[in-house]
Amino acid sequence: MLPTVAVVYGRGSAGPAEILGAARGLCDVVFVCDPAVPGVAPLLAGMRRRARVCEISGHDTPAAELLRGHGPVGIVTFSEYCLAGTARLAEALGLPYHRPDTVRLLTDKADQRAAFAAAGVDHTPSVVVRSAAEVDAAVARLGYPVVLKPRTGAGSQDTVRLADAEQQRRALADVGLAPEPGPGDGDEPAGPGGGPRDFVVERYLPGDPAVAGPDWGDYVSVEAVVQHTEVTTLCVTGKFALADPLRETGLFLPATLTAAVEKDVAELAAAAVRALGVTTGVTHTEVKLTPDGPRVIEVNGRVGGRAVGLLDRALGIDLLALAFALALERTVEPVTAPRPAAVTFEYFIVPPRTVGTVRAIDGADAVRALPGVGEVDVATAPGQPVDWRHPAQRLAFVRGAVATHDELLRLITSVHDRFHLEFAPQ
Repeated sequence: MLPTVAVVYGRGSAGPAEILGAARGLCDVVFVCDPAVPGVAPLLAGMRRRARVCEISGHDTPAAELLRGHGPVGIVTFSEYCLAGTARLAEALGLPYHRPDTVRLLTDKADQRAAFAAAGVDHTPSVVVRSAAEVDAAVARLGYPVVLKPRTGAGSQDTVRLADAEQQRRALADVGLAPEPGPGDGDEPAGPGGGPRDFVVERYLPGDPAVAGPDWGDYVSVEAVVQHTEVTTLCVTGKFALADPLRETGLFLPATLTAAVEKDVAELAAAAVRALGVTTGVTHTEVKLTPDGPRVIEVNGRVGGRAVGLLDRALGIDLLALAFALALERTVEPVTAPRPAAVTFEYFIVPPRTVGTVRAIDGADAVRALPGVGEVDVATAPGQPVDWRHPAQRLAFVRGAVATHDELLRLITSVHDRFHLEFAPQ
């Protein structure tokens, strides 16, 4: 009989089928679900057909006691929004996981910056704000350019670069910050009941296009596993150039860094993970490539969403299976992945800066026919809403592998030449 691992399911998680596939042969899964969470209720029937489900809302019994009845020996989540709840359940049941104080540092961008500074890892200035007036004060202190982003959140939602007063005016209207702080506003993030959100304003880290190359993103991510406080880097993942203002457009392996820079990036990411007190689990750390060397953007205490498929295809590494093994307190042998012979990629087609509906999207078959393209998933259809302000919105995904990075650049140009997109503005 296989041991049971609880998977706390929520927004942004890997899909149920993907999770169960990774668990096969390692453990049985019990999904821990709150049907009130957006997107969860429609999946419950399918989950119940394939695994046990522990519903944790609509009961007088505490969630930990409901889950205890399923006998889990490990617990994990693949959703940023479920980290805190998973930590509370783990603590109540005595299961290995991030401690609640560690989760606070992993999910609170202001506290995370303070922890980096205290550990001497990074000293990027960061100011908590709850109103337009406080943004003005923070900009006066830090100077343009700055980044405005929610104190808690994922997927770069409501994250914008402010280079001047006009950009600041438009951004504040988009994110809905009040002109002045409201009564009772403090330094703590707003709770799940709503109310004003905390944001942070932090000094923008300028990129050095010479590090990864002028055609690529000036940042990378580091995928790692942590066991018994030891951090093992799995790989440094390259990124395509961001779409305006700060929207991701894809990732690839191997990155376009020299061995020396890749080593510096991995060492910085490991130091950042240790500074937050992470003792176990899979981590995803974003690092900016600046003229002064690598700098930490943020550490995430979970697998990187799109990295799961990329690492599987490029390196044969199953991040979800590694997370399950760590949840079971099994020793994960250090993985020294060979540098891939091919360049494996996933590219996102993102909307232009428009708000409205999709009028037409054509050309997927022509893109599929391109040498090096393995899959094309179209994620929208005519009549569907489109809003560039939601960074996680992607119109299509293109996956494949080519021989060189130069060939990848040419392929992406061909992808854009063949996709035909029309929008009806709002």
